[in-house]
Amino acid sequence: MKLLIIGGTGFLGRHLTSLALDWGHEVTLFNRGHRQHPDWRELTQLQGDRDQNLDPLLGEGLHWDLAIDTCCYDPAQAASLSAALLGRCERLIFISTISVYRDFARPEMDESAPLHQVALGESASDYGPLKVLCEAEYRTRWGERLCILRPGVLCGPFDPTGRLAWWVQRVQQGGSWLLPGEGQDRLQYLDVRDCAEFVLRAAEQQLGGIFNLVKPGIALNDWVERLAARLAPATPIVPEWAPWPALLAAGVEPWQSYPTLLPNEQPEYAGYGRISAEAAIVQGLNFRPLEETVADVAEWLAGAPDAAVAAGITAEQETRLRQLVR
Repeated sequence: MKLLIIGGTGFLGRHLTSLALDWGHEVTLFNRGHRQHPDWRELTQLQGDRDQNLDPLLGEGLHWDLAIDTCCYDPAQAASLSAALLGRCERLIFISTISVYRDFARPEMDESAPLHQVALGESASDYGPLKVLCEAEYRTRWGERLCILRPGVLCGPFDPTGRLAWWVQRVQQGGSWLLPGEGQDRLQYLDVRDCAEFVLRAAEQQLGGIFNLVKPGIALNDWVERLAARLAPATPIVPEWAPWPALLAAGVEPWQSYPTLLPNEQPEYAGYGRISAEAAIVQGLNFRPLEETVADVAEWLAGAPDAAVAAGITAEQETRLRQLVR
């Protein structure tokens, strides 16, 4: 297939581009040209800023079977890109996010769950509502030729958020570890390479519709045990469970302090970690083992001293919290 990838050099786009080339697709990249990678061969690079100049997409004879937009976050971007590509491109895949959902109160929520209530034409500033507007803009312009993919938290090598990297480094430190709740709160990560594979399957199968891309969640106690077993810290992990209310009162922030972890005991988060991806699984979404993802992230971190690591709780903060919650 002739693929046009908008973005395509950072995280998901990096893995997607490499995989598309490995699978034999003809790839054109459109981005600002900030990154290039030596293993990328036989691709066309169109340099431009989607917010300022789409002229490189308008060259004579340019035509693609499918465009994949990995980075749209403003409905004006969706409108301008559509205007440039309609007539030059047959189909479009938009990488959206599960942040479009209004809340995470319901377990097993699927693609029909309520979205943030914002109408096309209204202004929005938050990430989730903006993505809702982007979806609506693309749906209006592409109709049945559109596929919307809603990934959850992606992880893997080259992750600029460093969220899984924080967990890897903390497990590698070993020792006593102050953790929230009773170990039953759930995390729901997806390896970025599994996401990239499904994007290309959707392209090849000409899928339409909407698909959540998330891996079945895992309880925090199991998460810690499996990471420790794979990473084998020199000093064994000794979890110290503390009630969420006490930690929250002491300044712990949901999602931030323990990256992507939310207190499922709170009604608005009761369904987080239990989001359904059954529709995508039926269409071929696969999951590599957690241990493989963790090992690859640890290897990447070892060779990339400047890699981003999320700013979760530090050792000093953990010590202070122990004193406050006793």
